[in-house]
Amino acid sequence: MTTLILGAATLPGLRRAAMKTVVAHLPGGEGMTETGRAQMLGITRARLHALRKGRVEQFSLDALVALALRLGLTVRMSMTRPYRHSD
Repeated sequence: MTTLILGAATLPGLRRAAMKTVVAHLPGGEGMTETGRAQMLGITRARLHALRKGRVEQFSLDALVALALRLGLTVRMSMTRPYRHSD
């Protein structure tokens, strides 16, 4: 089981972290075409290409989480108050 842990501080950072994890877990191997990979993920080949190229601005966090789930990843998110230094 692979867990996607999102710890970046900003929304673009969260999306970049999620995208990096999704791309790292894309199916590879012989005999699977890009069309087959895209169909397995429920996206178009153009969208798969954008994902591989790291075009984070084209993907919402929801879409990236959905892709992670389709890849069998466990997604965990936690929200906490910012840490405050005591002076």
